[in-house]
Formats: sequence, C-alpha cells, structure tokens
Amino acid sequence: MRWDDLQLLHLIDEFEANEEFGSLMTGYALMEAASDGRPIDWDRDGNAFAQELLLARGAGYLDWNEMTRLGASRPDPVMESQQWLQEIRDLRLTLSDRDRARGRVIQRPLPEANEDDDRPITGMTLEEIAREIGDTYSGSQLPRYLRDSGIPEEFVPIEVAGSKWAYVLSVLEALHDDGSAARRALREFIGGWLQGERHTAPPTEVRKRIVALLGAQGWHINDGRLVIGERTADAVGALTPLGQDTRIAALHSDVREVADRYLQSGHPEVAIFEAFKAINQRVRTLTGLDLDGSKLMGEAFADSDPPIALADLSTQTGRDIQAGFRFMFMGAVRGIRNPDAHEQFKALDAEGALETLAFASLLMRRLDDALTPGNQDDKHGNGATSEQ
Repeated sequence: MRWDDLQLLHLIDEFEANEEFGSLMTGYALMEAASDGRPIDWDRDGNAFAQELLLARGAGYLDWNEMTRLGASRPDPVMESQQWLQEIRDLRLTLSDRDRARGRVIQRPLPEANEDDDRPITGMTLEEIAREIGDTYSGSQLPRYLRDSGIPEEFVPIEVAGSKWAYVLSVLEALHDDGSAARRALREFIGGWLQGERHTAPPTEVRKRIVALLGAQGWHINDGRLVIGERTADAVGALTPLGQDTRIAALHSDVREVADRYLQSGHPEVAIFEAFKAINQRVRTLTGLDLDGSKLMGEAFADSDPPIALADLSTQTGRDIQAGFRFMFMGAVRGIRNPDAHEQFKALDAEGALETLAFASLLMRRLDDALTPGNQDDKHGNGATSEQ
C-alpha cells in the first residue's frame, strides 16, 4: 500500500475539525483511517506508514506525543511499527504549517501533482548516479554524505555492506519506491547533486549524460530538484565526434576492446554483435558450462545454486535481482546477438548503437561484481583488466 504525506495532512486536518478527533488520534487509528478499508499488511505497510510520518514530522508538517509506558524502552518506529503507532498520540498539524497544508491539500491542486506523477526514474539512471557517487567517497564517508545531503536518516544504513555503489543504489531505490515525501527527498538529492549543491559535483560529461537521460524520461531540474515535464528525446541528440569518443571511452573495457575498431570504421552493427558475443564467451568462461545463448544464461544465473550469483540469494531482494538479470542476459543473447548472427545486419545510427553498447557495458559490469569461483583469481576470466 502506498502512502502520501499530503493526503495524511488532509486527513488529519479533517479530524481536527471533527468532534471525533480525540478518539482517532493515535498513529494506529490514523493508519486504519488512511487505509480506507483496504487490508493492512503489517509486515510491509506498517513500516512504510511509520516512515511517512517520520518524514512529515522531519519536514515540520506534523507533531505528536509519545506515550511510552514508564520503565519501557521506546519501540523502534521502523522495526516495531505496530507497537510504535499505538503509542504515538495527539497527531496534529504544526501551527506554522497548518494554513500551508490546508492550501496545498484542500484549497488548490497538490503542487506535487505538477512535480511528480509517480513515473519511474529508470534503474540504469539510478545506477549510473550511484556508481559515480560510490567512486567519489570512501565507504566510511558515504553514510554521512547521504545524511548531510538531506536524505532522511531512516533510509541510510549505518554500515556499508558490499560494494559502495550498490549501497548508494539501495538507498536511492528505497526512496524511489516509498511514498511522496521519500520521492521528494530523492528528487531534491539528485537535482542538487547535478547542480553541484551536494558537496561534490559530478564531472561535466557525467552530468550532461545523466541530464540527457533524465530529460528523455521527462525529468528536468527546477530550483534544485527534479520535476516532471515533456520528454526531450532530442536531449541525447546527435553526437559530436567529441561526444561519441566520450561515450565510447565510458564503455566497459571489454566492450570497448571488441567494439571500438568497428565503431571507428563505421560498422556499429558489427560492434554490437561482437560485444554480445564477448558477453556470451565471458559467461561460458566464468561458469565452465558447455552451453550457448539463452540456455547458457538460464543455467548460469539460475535461482538455486547458480554458477554466477549477482546478489545475496538468501534475501527476497537478492533473488529478485538474480531473476531480473537472468532475463536480461537471456534477452540480450536472444533478442540482440542472435538476430545479428542469423540475418543481415540492420543499419543503426550512432546514438542507437551506443545505447545498445551501454546495455552490453552494464551486463559486463554486473559480471565484474558477480560471485563466482572463476572470478576470484581473474575477475574477467579472459585476462582483461577490470574497469569499474
């Protein structure tokens, strides 16, 4: 169930004007009222609802009293959300923001509707942002950097487990998939980062590429945050020679090695075929499987005891990542490599070719981080040097 902090403000405002206000003003009662008769899954919905209340309070919209029993420890709002919601009482709009909240929710359309229509920011874009930030800061610096940049503390784990970029990506994805307040924090973080307002600005070429990718999805920077707008497919635009060289240089080293000469000679279709052929060969080398194509990928990235694990398979999130990338690898060899292997190459423009090679590059980078017996001594399995 998705919660919206502005709708909660509206609901509390209605309760304050109602004689039944006193009997409804526990966090638990508010959640039941906000669910509007829909069944509540306490393992998931309670956690999300508690986070939404904490974000609204942190933004200065709400306040409440906590009625923890004498001698008892305060329940954790996220880990023990059901108990915590029963112990917070007298939820109320702050005096300084009551008129503002009423204006936003009751008297005119929600400003958020003009800024965020719940459209996604693609995972590839979030990953590129996460990789750049992960490369900029040390593991010990990242939690403080994210908190200092305005990301709510409840979304920032204290310890960086695993790779730095994956840690940052998990924070960005948690904000992206939460309620409106969390998404607003994400939009402000990305917009401020791109404008150089988050301590360290991204390199110019990285900024241009990410701004172009966001523009193609209909996201634009306005007053230091991302807001929705028209999709600008031409933002990626025609490539200058310098721009093309920069895009090629940003590819994974294995993809660049097999594709570069064909791109330079004007044969991008061959470059794509060679890149995905290299992916197929690398998976074979890492796994030792005497298979090819989608069957190879299906077994290499299986759900149970796979030769290549792309995440922690003891968790549901890890299993989802494993399954998602299994289909990506299978689709890549079946839908991109195989048609080129069996039919005449189709002409591509430079932009289309580089976007496809960027996908190949993403798959190669996932193999860099994979858990396999074959990549402990030689991460690539083919003698190449890893380029993160």
